[in-house]
Amino acid sequence: MTPEDRFQRIEGSLQALAESQLALQAAIGGLIEAQTRNQDTLRVLTESVSQYVSAADARMTRIETNLDGLIRAITAEHTNGKSQR
Repeated sequence: MTPEDRFQRIEGSLQALAESQLALQAAIGGLIEAQTRNQDTLRVLTESVSQYVSAADARMTRIETNLDGLIRAITAEHTNGKSQR
């Protein structure tokens, strides 16, 4: 193999390496963008779940208050005019 052939082979290898690095850089850029979108989506989902839980807590509090009032009304109606033993 002549020195010129060796240089051509080395240049070809370096060119292939440079192209591989560019492809890797593009892939990493795409991965970073995907991870950023994933984080944004997860943030929105977390906020939605938090709002849902807060609303559910408020509904449960109203239900408990209404149930307590209903129990008191039924108890009052049931014991109206009757002596307690």
